[in-house]
Amino acid sequence: MLTYYLTLGLSPDVSDDDIRKSYLNLVKKNTPEKNPGRFRQITEAYEKISTRRRRIEAKIFNGLAISNYEQALYELVTAREMKRARAGLRELFKAEKELREK
Repeated sequence: MLTYYLTLGLSPDVSDDDIRKSYLNLVKKNTPEKNPGRFRQITEAYEKISTRRRRIEAKIFNGLAISNYEQALYELVTAREMKRARAGLRELFKAEKELREK
């Protein structure tokens, strides 16, 4: 995510307007005819962080191959609590108490 800001020459705490201004300035300097690779990088960075919602989605799901963010968030919220693989102190004390009672 930080690379998107670096590509546009911005800090992570900028506004939507500042992101747009930086994008437009860089696109004017790096047109697809002059520098197609750099143009693609700039365009991709702008598409990922252009709005507040997209920045939040990128923070949460960066690097994941999930196309439906709402579905992923729903699954995250409705996921069951995982049980421990190892016994904790409570379980150990309870087992010791049960052994003493026998």
